Amino acid sequence: MEQLNAKNREISPELQGVLQRVVDDVVNRLGCLGAMVAPLELDNTLPVRAYAIKFAPTLLNQLEKRLGISIVGPNSVAYLDDDRFKDNLSVLAIKGIKGQPEVVVSNKLHDLFRPVVNKYLSDFAQKLTGIKQVIAVPFFLNDEVVGNLFAAARDDFSQRDIEFLSAFGNQAAIAIQSQHRLIEIQALERVVLALQSSIADETQVMQTIVDAVVYKLGHVGSMVATMDIDNNALPVRAFAVDISSDLLTKLEKTIGLSFVGPKSVAYLDDEKYQDNLSVRAMKGNNGRPEKYIVSDKLYDLFRPIVNETLSDLAQKFTGIKQVIVVPFSIGDEKVGNLFVATRKSKFSARDIQLLITFGQQAAVGIRNAQLYRQAENRRRIAQIFGKMAFSAAAYIHSLRNHVGVSRNYIELMKMMPRMSEEQRAKFVKSGDDVLFHLGEAVDILDHLHEPWRQHADVPTDVNDCLVLAVRKAFRKLGIEFEGDEIPTDAGIVVHKDLTDDLPTIETSPDMLTEAFNVLIKNALEAMKELDKVSDLWVQTDLEDKAIKMIIRDNGPGIKPSNLAKIFEMGWSSKEGKGMGFGLFWTKDYIEGLGGNIKTDSIVGEGTTFFITLPIA
Repeated sequence: MEQLNAKNREISPELQGVLQRVVDDVVNRLGCLGAMVAPLELDNTLPVRAYAIKFAPTLLNQLEKRLGISIVGPNSVAYLDDDRFKDNLSVLAIKGIKGQPEVVVSNKLHDLFRPVVNKYLSDFAQKLTGIKQVIAVPFFLNDEVVGNLFAAARDDFSQRDIEFLSAFGNQAAIAIQSQHRLIEIQALERVVLALQSSIADETQVMQTIVDAVVYKLGHVGSMVATMDIDNNALPVRAFAVDISSDLLTKLEKTIGLSFVGPKSVAYLDDEKYQDNLSVRAMKGNNGRPEKYIVSDKLYDLFRPIVNETLSDLAQKFTGIKQVIVVPFSIGDEKVGNLFVATRKSKFSARDIQLLITFGQQAAVGIRNAQLYRQAENRRRIAQIFGKMAFSAAAYIHSLRNHVGVSRNYIELMKMMPRMSEEQRAKFVKSGDDVLFHLGEAVDILDHLHEPWRQHADVPTDVNDCLVLAVRKAFRKLGIEFEGDEIPTDAGIVVHKDLTDDLPTIETSPDMLTEAFNVLIKNALEAMKELDKVSDLWVQTDLEDKAIKMIIRDNGPGIKPSNLAKIFEMGWSSKEGKGMGFGLFWTKDYIEGLGGNIKTDSIVGEGTTFFITLPIA
């Protein structure tokens, strides 16, 4: 038997806990002799993730020794694409007799473990435990099969038993899908932040996208091809595959083609390429690209460059079931194609929508890299970057609120064994609300492809932005106040020295407020760690056609070794919590306005930020 790959072994402790509670409930509430849960993985395998039994552990050890298999282990896997497993109960339930998943019952324990366990040993184990029937119940979410729930009993399963098992399976389905959605959203969030940091590097932008599709979403391969306007062609610019480097070399040698190279190009004007998947997707109908095109043939992606027989051999070699091409563009301008190959039986509607979002992120990243190269001055670059980063930060804040609902739901599942049947039924129904919030989160990410549209430059009052930033920073600490008076029990005293009638500057007030908020929030968080009343000073002045600002605190200060790093992307003093983005963005934004920001700090005495903004 093959071993479970590393990707399939990684599930969260929260999901593991939910699956364990499901099988425990099946055994304890329905009186079954044993139960197991096997989620359907991306590579079309069904590994057992949790089990429960109602007989002595010593008997289990004896059985596992005789059967030569652990109930949960590297061999406890059913393979949908392996003919040896076609009569396995788990595979039969997922594939169904007519291609539709269905409940499957058997009087033979061997049907559950074939072909891994010898029939004689399976029959012996069945006799020893008194098992009369075994059952495999597929569970679904939005018509998509998610996995199987297995149970074994000393009596026949009634229709009522099957209904209860389906209900328990639905609990597992919601937990599994919620975990999948969290992984998808986190992958998108990482891509958004990574694209900000690689704005000047078009190649890195494309590699970020394909790496996320393969290594975060779990597909077997991905490529990006961009439009070459001069030659009306689509050369492959980046790729990632979830196979070893040795296997990749053999694969490229087999098909006679490197994934990225002079031959990895599709030509839109060449008749030989008219059936190529990339060309078909880009040309689409009436000159407008398709939203996506899916094919069961890897050859459609490489024709006419690679021989069809060799393509079919490579497809069988890698276990690819489908390939998809997702064109991406900005407005009416065609930018390129995102290609993805999967071992799943087919791409679900959810998969496709997610890949369309990734395609849009590729378009944004490529366009922003082009804008960066074309920009003739630092101000234009920083304004584009700053608006994009500010919008992304705002969206991600809202995004995390939606994700929090899902996390809370999974946590509440721990209480299900203590719930009444009525409470349990009501709680299971609330899963629809969780999926709604996850859908809202995905919608937010879908809008990230036009991040700067809503933040126009207008005459902006610096003092107003400073005051609002102070209020926002305190609010994030849970401290609300009216007017200018901060509660005396806040533990921090604010001293304001703001020059009246300052000239305005041209920028987005929301963005300038956010820049100040980053500095003030960091100061407040540092001072809150001290067990004493602390002080914060904010000051503005007009000097030499520039507005001078000072934000100072008497907090713990910054170590000299860290002072030079605070404006670097990815550096944070908040170990395990901070993303290292706020100060990096603030410096870039201030400099984009033609200003500058400097800092001075003494450990044990505090930190001061000096900001200058030109009024013209």
